[in-house]
Amino acid sequence: MLDLIWQDDVSLPDPQAYGTFKKLFSQILPVRFEALTAGGACERPLAMSDGLELAPALPLGDVLVEELPLDLPYGTLVLFLPRAQTDMAQLLGAAVGESLQLLLSLASVPMERETDALYVMAHAAARRFTALRATGVVLDMRGFCQGLGQSLHRYWLADQRPLLPDPNLFARPDFLWQPQLTRYLRDLDPGFSAPDPQMIDDDLLCVSDDPLDLEEWAERMEIVLRATLGAPERVATPLQTGLSSRFNLQ
Repeated sequence: MLDLIWQDDVSLPDPQAYGTFKKLFSQILPVRFEALTAGGACERPLAMSDGLELAPALPLGDVLVEELPLDLPYGTLVLFLPRAQTDMAQLLGAAVGESLQLLLSLASVPMERETDALYVMAHAAARRFTALRATGVVLDMRGFCQGLGQSLHRYWLADQRPLLPDPNLFARPDFLWQPQLTRYLRDLDPGFSAPDPQMIDDDLLCVSDDPLDLEEWAERMEIVLRATLGAPERVATPLQTGLSSRFNLQ
C-alpha cells in the first residue's frame, strides 16, 4: 500500500461516480471513513485504520495527508477501492465485509464468540441494505451479497477449504441463509452457536445517528455484540485522548 501511495496510484474518488457508494456505506455503518481509489495490486476493497503503521512510526493517515489533497481526522476508517471494479453494489458489499472484519479486530469480543459476532453483523448489514433499497436505492441486492460473500470467504475459508460442503457457497447471493454455511461454521469453530437469522435485531448496526470515530464505533459495537451474544461485559479502561485532526498543509 505504501508503494501504491508513493507511486501516485491512490487518488480521491470521482464524487459523481462514487457518491451513492459513500452515502450508502455511511447509512449501513455509522463510522467516519474516507474512501480512496487505488490501482496496481489493489484488486479488492481494503479497510484500514488511519493509525495503521505502514512502516515504523509512519501511520497510514500521515502518509495520506502528505501525499493527497486530504484532511484526515484521527480515528478514521480508510477504504481503498480497486479502481478497476465498477460494480458499485459488489464494491459496497465487499467494503462492508472488510470493515466488519476490521471492527472485529478492534472490539474486544471474546475469541470464542467471534464467529457468532461476524455472522450476526453480516446478517444485520444485509438487512440494512434491504431496508435502504425499500427507500428507492437502485443498487442490486444480489451484487451487494455477492460482494459481502467475496469478503467473508477470505476470513472464514482460511485453510479449511476441505470442510466447505459447496465450493461455490460464498459466491451465492443467498449464502448467508444457506444451511451449508451454518454447518460449515460449526465445523470450523466448535464455539459457533448458529444464531437464528430471524432473531437478529434489524438495528444491530445502528449504534449512532452520526458517524463515530473508529475507537468509539468499536466500543459501542462491542457493547451491542456482548449483549446480543450473551457475553459478559468488559471492565472499562480509561481512554487516551489525542489531537482531533490532521491537517494537510500543502
